[in-house]
Amino acid sequence: MQNSNKTQRRKQSNGPTNNAPLPMRKTRSDTSSQRSPTTTTTRATNTNNNNNHRHNGKNQILRSTSLDEKNHHYEKKLDKFGFIMNMDNNGHVYESIDEEEPIPSFAEVKQTERRTKKWSVMMQSWDMTMKRRRKLLSKRLRKGIPDQVRSHVWPLLSNVPRKMKQYSGQYDQYVKTSVVEENSNEIVEQATRESKKKKPPRFRQTVSFRATQDTIERDIHRTYPRHSMFHDSEEEDEDEEVDLLDALNDDEVSGIIAELEGKPSVNNRQATSSLEMATGGQASLRRVLKAYSVYDRELGYCQGMNFIAGMFLTFLSEEESFWILAAVMHDPPCQMRGLFLEGMQGTHRVLFVAERLTAQFLPRLSKHFEQENVHITMYATQWLITIFASSFHFDLVTRVWDCFLSEGWKIVYRVMLALLQDSQSILITLGFEDILAHFRDLPEHTHGNHIMDLALKIPLRKKHIAKYEKEWLSRQQQQQQQQQQQQQQQQQQQQQRS
Repeated sequence: MQNSNKTQRRKQSNGPTNNAPLPMRKTRSDTSSQRSPTTTTTRATNTNNNNNHRHNGKNQILRSTSLDEKNHHYEKKLDKFGFIMNMDNNGHVYESIDEEEPIPSFAEVKQTERRTKKWSVMMQSWDMTMKRRRKLLSKRLRKGIPDQVRSHVWPLLSNVPRKMKQYSGQYDQYVKTSVVEENSNEIVEQATRESKKKKPPRFRQTVSFRATQDTIERDIHRTYPRHSMFHDSEEEDEDEEVDLLDALNDDEVSGIIAELEGKPSVNNRQATSSLEMATGGQASLRRVLKAYSVYDRELGYCQGMNFIAGMFLTFLSEEESFWILAAVMHDPPCQMRGLFLEGMQGTHRVLFVAERLTAQFLPRLSKHFEQENVHITMYATQWLITIFASSFHFDLVTRVWDCFLSEGWKIVYRVMLALLQDSQSILITLGFEDILAHFRDLPEHTHGNHIMDLALKIPLRKKHIAKYEKEWLSRQQQQQQQQQQQQQQQQQQQQQRS
């Protein structure tokens, strides 16, 4: 497990930063690209725009693949983030001449080299940087972390190296426990007893095993299907029998369910072994999500977490991805956990703040949305709960996360406002249906650097966010008081009748 983890490194661009002093990290996508090119076919995936990172325009997405092309093995052409550029809407890789990654200019190469060297120096004295040079750090983060050092900087921003050292071997244990505990009747009985005492079940993940596993499995195959690391190839599945459906085969799943229901099963060790030994991006994602469901039993797993974990896996090792996922969920300044807990109160809060900020900074557009009955939940929910990772190209996603890991939510609101501001002149001329259609197509036409430039010019301050968060909290308290009063009135009426 540890040896395989070390090989899970992000494939880097062939362009400007190959001469930087830090070594490039590689992922399994590197090894897959070294095999002979194969024809690829995806399983049925959600066609929602949130799950399709489409590259190089509509011509590629609407392109149909002929039967002759399906019978040929074409090389996958990847962009610098690992997304497959020559893939049609059905998941077939086709022969392509036009889809090529833009070649940076000489000036861009030199600029990237200079910035990479600056980051290398800063990382050598990271503790001092975090204590005494935060303004310089913030300035460089807002310019964007060079691609070659991002896989080093993100863990440092989230204190991942210290956590991995402090909890050495713990991630592997979480992976094993995710299978073992789901087979333990004793744990099921303990969770059931706690549930009968009207206490929050300590082992909700165990009790809701079937539903949780179905959700994880379904979401794994919907996570970045156009990325070379997660692309689901039928031929590769046939060639790599060790995958066992990337982790567990049907017999092993049936065995786990049988033991959970009190029936005997002999597949526990096989299931654990399969989960640990399976290779590929989907297998890594499965292990990270299962491990987190053990680490945070109250939350377990919720849809949307798959995109965040999957994004981390494209840059970091599997264990690093787990610990940085735990950090952004629990630790400041991100603290995303409340977005996914039962009731999703954190999601309601950020949507309320986002709506108020839209009214403050884009009043004309906000009024038009109100007239057309376009609510913020109709277009911004996925943006905010995944920090744009499920919807937009990685040229924007990486820039946002560079800042988010250090600044927290201010950059998220700024980027949301920038996206609306950039489209405001069009949106105010559209009706309800056309507005929603515009938002569905928006990620395809968004340029990350342009949006970030707009976002950083918006005069949003922390006090604005704090003001609306306080307003939301006050409203929640008022609603709770009203509900309590109504319950008391109902109880009094029942007593009078009796």
